[in-house]
Formats: sequence, C-alpha cells, structure tokens
Amino acid sequence: MSKKQFDFIGKRKLFLLISVAILVAGLITNLFLPTELDINFKGGAIFTYSFTGDVDQSAVTEIAKEYLGEEAEVDFTKDLAGEKTQANFTLVKVPSVVLTYQVEGKADVNKVTETANKIFACETRVEYNEETKELTVDPVELVTDAMVNEFTTALKSTEKDAPVYTLISSNTVSELADQMLADMVTKYGTKLTYTLSAKKVDTTAVTTKVENALVASLGGEGSIDLTLSFDEKAGTLTVVPANGGQSLSADNVKTITASLQEELKDAKVALSAEVHNAITLVTSNSVKATVGKGFFIKCLFAMVLGGIFLTLYIGIRFRKIGGVSAGLFATFALIHDILIAYLVYVVFRIPLDDNFIAVVLTILGYSINGTIVIYDRIRENERKFGDKLTIEDIVNRSVNETVNRNVFTSLTTLIAVVCILVVAKINGLESIISFAFPMAVGILAGFYSSVLLSSPLWAWWRTKKLAKETK
Repeated sequence: MSKKQFDFIGKRKLFLLISVAILVAGLITNLFLPTELDINFKGGAIFTYSFTGDVDQSAVTEIAKEYLGEEAEVDFTKDLAGEKTQANFTLVKVPSVVLTYQVEGKADVNKVTETANKIFACETRVEYNEETKELTVDPVELVTDAMVNEFTTALKSTEKDAPVYTLISSNTVSELADQMLADMVTKYGTKLTYTLSAKKVDTTAVTTKVENALVASLGGEGSIDLTLSFDEKAGTLTVVPANGGQSLSADNVKTITASLQEELKDAKVALSAEVHNAITLVTSNSVKATVGKGFFIKCLFAMVLGGIFLTLYIGIRFRKIGGVSAGLFATFALIHDILIAYLVYVVFRIPLDDNFIAVVLTILGYSINGTIVIYDRIRENERKFGDKLTIEDIVNRSVNETVNRNVFTSLTTLIAVVCILVVAKINGLESIISFAFPMAVGILAGFYSSVLLSSPLWAWWRTKKLAKETK
C-alpha cells in the first residue's frame, strides 16, 4: 500500500493567498511605521561605554545629553559575555567640528581659510577674535582626526614673525568621547574614600609609597597607577586608578589601606566608602549620511547580484526541467523571504543595520538549498516516470518525498537560533537579538517558500506552458 501523500499542488492557491495577505499587511504597516535605519545606514555618531559595576542610568543619560544635546538617544545593554553593562549614546547627526586655536601674533584669516578649504575639502568658516586672540575654524562637513592633525600641522610656519597657532579645543567625535569618559570616570568610576585626622598630606610621596606596595603585592608582575586627592576641609583622602578602565580587587584595596595606615600612622586612616566601577570607551565612530546611504545601496546591490547568480546557477543545473523558469520561481521565493525578513524589522521596530544583510544572506542560503533539493528530486522523478505521470503529479510526489528532509534541516537550524535568542534575551544582548529573532522568522519563511510556493507554482506554470505548446 502506497503512503498517502499531501496535495501540495492542490493547495497552492491557499498557500499563495496566505503569503500575499501577510506581505500586503506588512507593507501597509510599513506605510504607517517608517523603517528605522541604524547609524551605519542613515549617518550619525555612536559612542559605546562599558561599566563593570552598578550604573546610575539617569545620571549617565544626563552626561550624554549635556555633551551631545537633548536629541541624543541613550540605551543600556549587556556585553556579549553578559557580565558588563554597556551604555550606547546615539546621535542622528554627526557633531559639528569646531576647532579653536590660541594665536600668538596676528592671524592670517585668508591663508587659514584657504588651507582649511583645501584640507577639509569643503567650505570652512573662519573667525578671529582680536581681543581674546582666538581663531575658530568651522568646517561644514564631517572631518576626521587625521584631517585635524594635518590642518594643525599645515598652520605651522618657519617664517619670521609668522603667527603661532595652538589648538586648545575641538569638537571631534574622539574628543567628545574622551571628554564624556573623563566625566563619567570622575563621577562614577572606581574610588576609595578614606577619613583621616591629618591637616596636611603629601599626596605625591604617599602615592609613590602606595604604588610601590601594590607592585610588591603583585609580585612585581604589573602595576597600578593611582591618583590621590586630599580634601582638607572634609578630612577625606580619595584614591582612584589613574586609568579609569582599571579595577581594584579586594586584595588591592587591602594593600592600599594597609599602606596608607602605615604611612599616615597618626592620622587614624579608615576606609569609609568604596566604589568599584571600571569604565572604558568601547568604541566611538561617526558616519556621514551620504556614506551610510551609499553603504546601504551597495548592500542591496550585493543581494540583487546574489539573486541573479542563483537564478543562473539553477537555470544551468536544472536546464532539463525548464532551467530558467525554475530559476525564476526560485528567485520569487527568495524575494518572498527577503520581504518577510524586512517586515520583521519594520513591525518589531528593529533598526535596519548590517545584521539585516547577514540575516538575508543566511536565509537565502537555507531557502535556496530547500528549493534545490526539491528540484533535484523532480529531475530524478521525471527520468523515472517520464510520461506516466503529469508534471503536477511528479512535483507533488517530489515535494512529499523531500518534505521530511526540509523539515529536519529547518527545524535543526531553528532550534539552534531560538536557543541563541533565548540566551540573548535573558542577558539583554540587543545586538544578538536583532539578528537571531529575524533569523528565526526567516528560517520559517524560507521553509514555507521553498516547499509550499516555488515548486507548486512552478508546476502550475509548467503545465500551462506545455498545454499551450500541444495546441
């Protein structure tokens, strides 16, 4: 007795209607919910900081808005290990770079403007305040640190009585990142606070003694530079690592405390408070809107090119069963999968970033693999049954014979992706979630399109074509 087969061909209209309904609903939603683009695509600046201790999120947000303006967006996530908190400051526009120079002598505004326009490759506003002897240079386009260094070097002259320009401030992305880091380290970084009865403390000498004690406790392997500050009015001594990204272990604290009590024997030194929070700058970068747009277009072009090559590959490999037409219906399935993945980002308000490109390319691989498996079985069954079965019967038989393989392949991958998604969700790893969730939906869409759409619809088209040829 033959195994009962599911009628995939007979249900093709239903499957197509379901897909069309989902896509239409998603695209209508997209009209009311515009696509959110990541900084890499729309341009702007992003700063990411890492905290090992507890974070006062509202206070850190205030620092971001103080330096970047009220339009700055701040969110907090966990790093990939799930151990450290990361603060992400996002600005939808690149901060304007304004260079300020202290001038010795008389500034040559015209020459400075000419030099700036040449190096920055854009129109530059230059103003000179004769009272304060300050020169401000304001390029209208995004400039890099390398450009600023080149410009500052170009202003130097060996001519007699030539003005001397000293850069006293700028507003580059890297400088803003360093300024915010210094502010956060000062306010919320690792700090030991001691009370003592001394009226005066030679912090330089004490610092040397404490650092030597730390080196000895570490066995000569490594060292920790410290900064000591004495507040005579409050009667407190604060100890912080010179490097804000460095932490102090419990043993370090014991060594520092013992060393201070030994050096300041009569001051009744006592540890009154300690904060452990190593703060580091993970990354800071900026992307011009035009650059982000160009990158996005290149990514789309890469996907289109991939689809064309896949169509050609299928057309050549399966030329005995209709070649190009099989490739076109496979491409239709791929477009379906790309749209589903895209709509996941739209509906769930996930910013479209480079993860989207990775998701799409991965889904295309799984989807086309399922389609190729079915086409390969169709080719075998055509050789096996020839004219004994119709095209629709052959396709239906082939889909039924390969459906278990496609189910197990998709299910295995889906389980792995869902596990990643669950772990990422528990640990608040947004960068992983924005990949794993669309990927999980895309795997289901890829299975749906390769099994229920591409082959049944190709069989329908092939039957119609053969019917016309026989007339």
